[in-house]
Amino acid sequence: MHPGSKILIYVLAALVIPGLSFFLLTICAVGALASIVWQGRRPLRLIWRTRWLILVLVLGYGFSVPGEGVSMFLGEWAPTRQGLALGAERALHLTVLLLWLDALVLSLSSEQLLSGLHALMRPLAGVGVDTGRIALRLALTLKAIERLERGEDRADQGLSGNLGRLFDPVSYEWMPAQAVLRHYPLRGRDVLVPLLLLAGFGVLAWSGGWR
Repeated sequence: MHPGSKILIYVLAALVIPGLSFFLLTICAVGALASIVWQGRRPLRLIWRTRWLILVLVLGYGFSVPGEGVSMFLGEWAPTRQGLALGAERALHLTVLLLWLDALVLSLSSEQLLSGLHALMRPLAGVGVDTGRIALRLALTLKAIERLERGEDRADQGLSGNLGRLFDPVSYEWMPAQAVLRHYPLRGRDVLVPLLLLAGFGVLAWSGGWR
């Protein structure tokens, strides 16, 4: 599938998933997990990396939403049942969104990601936006980040950490000077799948399946 279609599908999912029922959320989660496994990647890697964020989200609602405390012994210091339930619901939505992000966007290489973003920005050229220049800057930024992560810059100069290398006042010769934008062919299914999903979301909203 075209990288732009994957990014567009995720954007549509991010707008709709927070309003889905538990049953539909379960279907979305299973579908995303199956896609990640089919790609040969670890399905819960991103969830594990964000475990503390999810925990803080649940506890934040638990201690901020008024209601009945979960423990008599903690008194006013106890989180509320209503808050924990609401926090768990929000954490479930976030988890499904992260699974879709992992399945659709994080599976793309930097080259594919750039190509997809450029394809989505093309309609802006009609109103005078220089999409080529934006794509070039994105490409150079992505290449610089990759080199920072691989340590191919000025690590031999004794600079510690990515932040120190970014603010190196000596020279920026290690920064990439050029990038190649690859165009992927746009096939019928690349347009059909987002349109079908958009139609399906519309049917859910009309039938009451989308809260």
